[in-house]
Amino acid sequence: MMVKFDITINIKVLRGSVENHFGYKASYKKVWLAKQRVIARIYGDWEESDNELPRWLFTMQMYLPGTWVQPVTQPWPGSADTVMFHRVFWTFSPCVEAFKHYKPLLSIDGTHLYGKYGGTLLMAIAQDGNANILPIAFAVVEGETKEAWASFLSYLREHVTPQPGILVISDRHKSIDGTLNTEGSLWKPPHAFQAFCTRHIASNFMIHFKNKDLKKVLINAAYLKSQHELAYYFGRLEEMPRSQWAQYADEGRQFDHTSPNPSSPPYNRPVIQLGTIIVKSIMSWVSNMGW
Repeated sequence: MMVKFDITINIKVLRGSVENHFGYKASYKKVWLAKQRVIARIYGDWEESDNELPRWLFTMQMYLPGTWVQPVTQPWPGSADTVMFHRVFWTFSPCVEAFKHYKPLLSIDGTHLYGKYGGTLLMAIAQDGNANILPIAFAVVEGETKEAWASFLSYLREHVTPQPGILVISDRHKSIDGTLNTEGSLWKPPHAFQAFCTRHIASNFMIHFKNKDLKKVLINAAYLKSQHELAYYFGRLEEMPRSQWAQYADEGRQFDHTSPNPSSPPYNRPVIQLGTIIVKSIMSWVSNMGW
């Protein structure tokens, strides 16, 4: 019952519940296996869930007007007549409409999906004037490859964020950077602008220099808004274009938004929980319809 109400419930919590109710201290592995069986009983196993995907996507488009979905398949090895899932992009009409009234900036990132088939969830996150976040586009892909990011950003630009002058904040993943700066890309100036996540820059800085004091200097420098102040902190940061990490040089495009990208704390947990709630609600509704 606990798993039915919250599929993300922690194994530690379940172990405590078993011990309180039955006086038996089950091992982590036993409780984990039991949870997987309960999930399979409620939602189907991995194969069943995967086979439900086309119907789920079709249902979203039919009953959520304006939903745009783009599934991509690939040939099944050794069979010319059979295809298998490769990746899928989707967005909801309210998200597209809401972004028209949000700050002209996006945070994009990917987070690993854990399960039998793996994969990566890519997302674009917008922010309103009160710093509330809104996921506006989603994709499940094979990994953070350049092809996957190119596909995601292409659909994002065409169907969700065609507005000019948007700032895109991300980590320094080569696939993202390469896609945004491809020749003829509509994500390059003057159509759009690029900035890097301060937290990721500081994390990479620590890998090379292993100095917490210098890390603090770097973060303080990123938040400064005048060139005079920045000159005091700048140090080793000259190699990176200032417009991509320092607010004083971004011409006001960041709106003080130097916080982590969507898959980084504190944003990852509410976003992942939101995705879980959406999927659970739609699948329960489809099941109750008897389809």
